[in-house]
Amino acid sequence: MTVEEIEALRTEPEFRAEVLAATVRTLVRCSSVNPGTYERDLASLIGSMLDDVCTVDFVESLPDRHSVVALLEGPRRGPRLVLNGHMDTVPVDDPGAWTVDPFAGVERDGYIYGRGSCDMKAGLAAQIAVARHLAKLRDRLQGSLVLHFAIGEERGEPGTESLLEAGYVGDVGIVTEPTELKVATAARGRAYFKIRIKGRSVHASRAREGVNPILRLGAVIDVIRHYERAVETRRHPLLPGGTCTPTVIRAGIVNNAVPDSCDVLVDRRLLPGEIASEEMEVLRKRLGAIERTDSDFRFEIETSPDHFEAAETCPDSSFVRLVRHVVERVTGDDHAAVGVPYSCDFSRLVNDAGMEAVVCGPGDVAKCHCADERVAVSQVQDAALVLACVSRAMLLPA
Repeated sequence: MTVEEIEALRTEPEFRAEVLAATVRTLVRCSSVNPGTYERDLASLIGSMLDDVCTVDFVESLPDRHSVVALLEGPRRGPRLVLNGHMDTVPVDDPGAWTVDPFAGVERDGYIYGRGSCDMKAGLAAQIAVARHLAKLRDRLQGSLVLHFAIGEERGEPGTESLLEAGYVGDVGIVTEPTELKVATAARGRAYFKIRIKGRSVHASRAREGVNPILRLGAVIDVIRHYERAVETRRHPLLPGGTCTPTVIRAGIVNNAVPDSCDVLVDRRLLPGEIASEEMEVLRKRLGAIERTDSDFRFEIETSPDHFEAAETCPDSSFVRLVRHVVERVTGDDHAAVGVPYSCDFSRLVNDAGMEAVVCGPGDVAKCHCADERVAVSQVQDAALVLACVSRAMLLPA
């Protein structure tokens, strides 16, 4: 589309800034905290926003938790484009740190504030706008638009996986996570390791007769630090290096007893080519070396199932070039393909479904998961136009 045609689209009802802002505010006001209220009310709300223009399906991803699909099929066969986003948000740590009610959907100085406004109800609002726009052109469509509204992404739960398993796949896809509308073709993976340092409990007045796992904590942290230094030497052209970060330590239940164990939880960020299970075994061997200097050291290590493998797609493919071209036309910025430091359902589309996909959506990840989370209304509008133009280029015959 020409720049003039794109500017004309801005005047369409579904793409007007005030309409998109109202949609984001409505979505923010419908709490979908995970864990907490979860996604039930938001799934119903999104279904009601689209069931007059799309075929809407609710897929049970976990017991009593349903992901939503909105399907718009044209009368002629053609490509299938997936727009993917998640409905859940992280909790609010301290409401007192906010300058607004986290669930009021306040609009101020060109931004919409609220938990999930940036991650990623702005992306969902853009998807909804595109579906309503293309529905007016249904008779001309050559192919299908498949919209994912998944549960559980924030905790690595199988929302998107359940949609893919139900057959809602595509040839290509866009995950509308916040990238400030840069086009990302690579994302780091994420694994959580739990290291349990074993001890032998005893009354604290007779501590020498037990084995205190807390006293072994320093040696374990040293191993993690040395392992991370080795990890950091690995390079990727679009991504920061991998990391291995202790994030939670738990031990003991009372003041006057040596604990039976001390747990160290570790966040491991992965580069493409690094496999969570293989990296856990590397760390296991390094921890095993402690036993050579401490005969009382015993440990276990395991990885949680809620992990994302790293993923990437070819940054020079025709689909990536199309999305980048559209972003340049809409925003005036011509960025090279980038990588995102976080993990998301991009890996489900690429690794699990074998799709070619990118991450491209409104918002700055630095304004997510924090007090006064917010997204610029102008970026929500630009994101909706980018998705619409890509959809039109793929699904409307020339």
